Amino acid sequence: MRTFEVIGDDIDGAEIMGYDEIVGVDAPAPSRGGRLLRLPNRPDWRRQLAPGVIQPDEGMIPLPLVGTGGTNTFTATLPTITFQGSLQKPFRAERILVSTVRTGATAVGRLLTLPFVGTDLQLADINGIDIELIGQAGAFGTRTTMKQAEPGVLIRFQVTLSSALTAPDTIQAQLMILGRVVH
Repeated sequence: MRTFEVIGDDIDGAEIMGYDEIVGVDAPAPSRGGRLLRLPNRPDWRRQLAPGVIQPDEGMIPLPLVGTGGTNTFTATLPTITFQGSLQKPFRAERILVSTVRTGATAVGRLLTLPFVGTDLQLADINGIDIELIGQAGAFGTRTTMKQAEPGVLIRFQVTLSSALTAPDTIQAQLMILGRVVH
């Protein structure tokens, strides 16, 4: 518990604002004949470097990837789509999520991708991988650790169907990445 002493209406402001915690000291105020007031410790989520200045923290947030050209739907005439997301904060992608809706008898092709963070390929080889295998919602042990990227860097997944569609069949895909952001 942090403590500070109240003498009349005079309160030691450094103790109230938590300055003693910044330098790692959590000692009671020296006794000057006043009464002793105990404050509960701050919750861990409310750490501050100084009043109004929060400590850096990490959060896991989603980054939706949108198909270039304004579509996320594969058709007979559109067998390749580049899905991309633009970063606003430093970000490190860790979990890919993919959802597909298939319409028609020929909508059986798998989504093969080459993922890039900026210009860096995020694979151990140049061959495309089946993004639906690692991007299934219930997939276990499919967390990745992609390169961390700064604001303005594009994360792109160049996705190609493994087999052609015939009209009017379609495959609609949604791609999202969960990743760490420092905020």
